[in-house]
Amino acid sequence: MDVRDPSLSPDGKTLVFVIRHDNYSDLATIPAGGGKVSIIRSGKGDYYKVPGTDIVKSNANWISQPSFSADGKKVLFLSDSEKEDWYKETGVDAPLLDPMVQTVLLSDPSADPQDVAYGDFGAGGDRDPSFRPSTPNEIVYTHYTYNIKNPSDLFTQIYLADSTLIAQYPGKYRPGSQKQQPDTGVALTPEDKDTRNYQPAFSPDGKYIAYTRSTTNSNDMSIYVQKVPTGITATPGDEADEKGLASYKGAQLLVKGQYVCQPVWSPDGKSLAYITYNNNAFDLWLAHVSVDSKGKYKLNGTPIQLTDTGNKINADSRPVWAKA
Repeated sequence: MDVRDPSLSPDGKTLVFVIRHDNYSDLATIPAGGGKVSIIRSGKGDYYKVPGTDIVKSNANWISQPSFSADGKKVLFLSDSEKEDWYKETGVDAPLLDPMVQTVLLSDPSADPQDVAYGDFGAGGDRDPSFRPSTPNEIVYTHYTYNIKNPSDLFTQIYLADSTLIAQYPGKYRPGSQKQQPDTGVALTPEDKDTRNYQPAFSPDGKYIAYTRSTTNSNDMSIYVQKVPTGITATPGDEADEKGLASYKGAQLLVKGQYVCQPVWSPDGKSLAYITYNNNAFDLWLAHVSVDSKGKYKLNGTPIQLTDTGNKINADSRPVWAKA
């Protein structure tokens, strides 16, 4: 099997991950200690012709990047399942293939998923979703969108959102083009075609995110940490964005290097595991960190190489910590 994107349940007993096939992917679980793989949601589908036309479509779906809610009852994931609803609602032939953030109850994973964050058409959708530990309904994710003033500029930003807003206000929020419709996302990083911010990961207390930053004028990538405000997602908009962006200028650089990526906090918040490219191979590294009385993070000592796998690390998947 081609398996990717592992995530561990809060109680440490279950792993959720995806299995990729040629034209779709499945959402699956396995006991953390090993055992039977269970497919809890399949993206398998068929090609079909739209009645009365020569248009051929597919109802197969890609599922990726699952993660658990803090109580372990929900699974957050990405999916392109909105492409079916997009065609039915708009009649537009162009499919909406961009992945968006959805959630399902682990007790009923085959039920219709709940949309919790929409993407912008044609820009690449969303990635890297996870729940905020201290605020159960909030999620963080990477959002891609084109600049409405200059459509050749792609913005890569980190968004914070209330995962219940779409369900609370049916019809108010929808996929579309940048700035052309209401959006539940509140920006934590600015619109900047030359600086990309992505792969956010919450600290265990939910007060900070660590994330990856890269720029167009450098081959290096960096891991930054910044504080995340509270109480700004109920009414998304310009005022909320202003509050969300307030911490960006004070973000602290922790690690910089070639293809530094996929940061994830240790359960005690004192370390960050991440992936970097060194000696022509991807491997896991560890950085010890601490925070001062003013809420500023710093790197303690020198990062430590944890693996030497001969380039067998999947740098597209986020590492997973388990409580000992």
